[in-house]
Order: sequence, then structure tokens, then C-alpha cells
Amino acid sequence: MEDVKDGGTGQSPRIGWIGIGAMGRPMCLNLIKAGHVLTVFDRVPTQCEAVVAAGARTARSVQELVAQSDVVFSTIFDDAGLRALFLSDGGAGDAASAGQIFVDMSTVSPQASAEVAAALAQRGASWLRAPVSGTVSLAASAQLSCFVSGPRQAFDAVQPLLARLSARQSYVGAADEARVIKLMINMMVFMSTAVIGEGLAFGARAGLDRALMIDAINDSIVGSPHYRTKADKLKQREYGAVGPISLVVKDLDMALDVARDNVVPLPISSLVRQYLAMMQHRDLGHLDIAALADVPAWTGAPGGTDAPINAN
Repeated sequence: MEDVKDGGTGQSPRIGWIGIGAMGRPMCLNLIKAGHVLTVFDRVPTQCEAVVAAGARTARSVQELVAQSDVVFSTIFDDAGLRALFLSDGGAGDAASAGQIFVDMSTVSPQASAEVAAALAQRGASWLRAPVSGTVSLAASAQLSCFVSGPRQAFDAVQPLLARLSARQSYVGAADEARVIKLMINMMVFMSTAVIGEGLAFGARAGLDRALMIDAINDSIVGSPHYRTKADKLKQREYGAVGPISLVVKDLDMALDVARDNVVPLPISSLVRQYLAMMQHRDLGHLDIAALADVPAWTGAPGGTDAPINAN
């Protein structure tokens, strides 16, 4: 890790982490378990309790955290949060210095990411875009997939740290390619969830058992890790949020914005966006993405076989 600003000693870099949410928390814990010294910050201090109990230190501000770190990770909810963190007066960007590496693992737009990259470059700091694909449980077991773009030398320097957080680390380009890849993958996850819903509605109208259909799908050529992960939720119609609809809407809207900028027609994704709007209209935005599979059945079936989604 000598490429990281550590005085050339070869010692483990000082690590900071901003944003200790559902995904950030297990990733922080994995770094602590691996023996790394970690300083954390979140606007809601209680979010840090679990990682502090595991041995992390807290910073009083993002500027204090940046000043104490060689590598700064961040997991931020959206573009507004990213810009506020890095581009506002008194934010993390103002504290950045030459040689530091910032690694953002959020799902944000290429445009907002490029703005942060330009601001950090003026201070001699590197900006790596490293969004992850996977669930909270995969984050806990360090089995996420990580797509990284930005300066290659910075990627090579922090790749051992990324390997503590993910099963696969793929370098995909020098700019914001990783952002586009993450949006592409999410977009396909959302479409495939709607697709399995059509299949289930089709089979239910013909009298097939729901669990039988889901098992048959997962045992077939169209089975996928996504379908297998959601199998129990789909069978039981238990839609406690792992990836809530409100978060899905944010990601799909970003993908559609990128498509408009590049004049790419996305008719299926646009239809799925309307499905999501229907769910929000029914106050179902808090449910897991798996609930999207029930939208095609809302027209109802004889005997209530495919009843509307329960909002509880």
C-alpha cells in the first residue's frame, strides 16, 4: 500500500468512513475485523454505535475525519448528499490534500460524481468510483461485487482494502464508467423483477401453485442469483424492505436521465418506472423491490389467488 499517502513506510493506511448506513456498517465491520484502524462519521451519531463498539473511532466532523485519513470511503444516499459532502463550504472536499484517495461506494449519477472528481483533482486528491452490487447480507459476508473507475494507480493502491469488502473488484475505466455499470445492473434487476411477476401472474391464472412456479423458474435456464435471493419473499409475499421501492425509484430515475442524455430509448425500463409510480400511489414505497413482482397480478384472479399487495 505504499502508493497511499503513508509517508512511504509501508504501514497500513489510516482509513476514514463517511456514512454508516445499512451497507456501510457491515463493510466497516469487515475492515475492523481485518485489523484496520478506522475513523467514522455520520450525520446521525447513533448510526456509528455498532462500529464504535467494534473498535472504530469517531470524528467530530468530516473535515476532522479527512485530516486523520489516508484513504476515505463514503456511502452516501443520493446526488444531493454527495454534493453537500464534497462540494459545500466546510465539507470533505475543502479538507482534501495531495496524495489522499477517496473511494465512494454509493449509487449516484455520473454527473454528480464527475463534479466531485474535478473538485478533488484541484487539490491533488484521487477520486475512485466504486459502487457495489449486492445485498446487506452479502456486504456482511464480503461477497459483494465492486466495480471501480478512476485513476488506475489509486485503484491498485486500495485494491487490497476493496478485497476485504467484496468478492470481486473489477477495474472498468478512468472516469465514471463504474457509475454507468451500476445503474445498468440495477436497471436490469428492476426489469427482471417485473418479468418474474408477469410469469407468476400467467401461471396463477392457469391454476399453478406459486411456490411450485418459483422453484421451477429457479431450476430453469432463466433462474438467476437475483431470483434465488428473493425466492422466499416471493413465495410468502413477505416484502419487508431490503431494497425499498423508494430507493429503487431513485436509481431508476438516474438511469433514465443518463439514457435521455445519450438518446437511448428504454421502453421496458420506462414501463417499470410506471409500475413503481403505481406502488408509490398505493403507499407501498417502503416495501422491498420483490413486491414489484405482484404488480402484474393487480387485476386480480378468481378466488383471490393473486390478491393485491399487503402494505404491512
